[in-house]
Amino acid sequence: MAKKVYFLTGPIGSGKSTASNYLKSKGYITIDLDKVSNEILFSDVSKDFLVINFPEVTTNKSIDKQKLANIVFQNSNKLKILEDFLHPKVQEKLLEILSKNNQIVFVEISAPKKIENDLDYLVMFSDRETRIKRLIERGMNINDIKNRINSQPNDQFWLKAGYTITNIEIQQLYREIDKFLKL
Repeated sequence: MAKKVYFLTGPIGSGKSTASNYLKSKGYITIDLDKVSNEILFSDVSKDFLVINFPEVTTNKSIDKQKLANIVFQNSNKLKILEDFLHPKVQEKLLEILSKNNQIVFVEISAPKKIENDLDYLVMFSDRETRIKRLIERGMNINDIKNRINSQPNDQFWLKAGYTITNIEIQQLYREIDKFLKL
């Protein structure tokens, strides 16, 4: 089992992936739960579920992920249906990965619905305007950005979730992560 697990989290556009890549460059094991979730979503395990619950996103053996995102980030009931299907499978896969590892592991998780007190969180945080600017630079449209931000917890949630690193500038981010690693 992993020696220690830290959950790397924060709102969309706050720098989780940048932090994860930096940690990986320092030799740490990182797991991106969005990638794990996508692997499950695009696997045979999900076909029937998607055809029944989201038929408009499935066509001839392919899944329109953008269409699915548009649906779930505009409809909290649809988001819950998807999460209720995916989250147990993602958790099972994560436990499998952690059981095969004996090092410190950072698990990138996009948007937990609640923070578990007995887990350790490293929270990336940036103000809303900075996040929106970054997401536009990534090529996301403003409606998608707003829908995703509105589906996530508010800023106060993130600021109370764990060890918080405010990510405004990349070198500052790296210094703050190094400071965290020394603790």
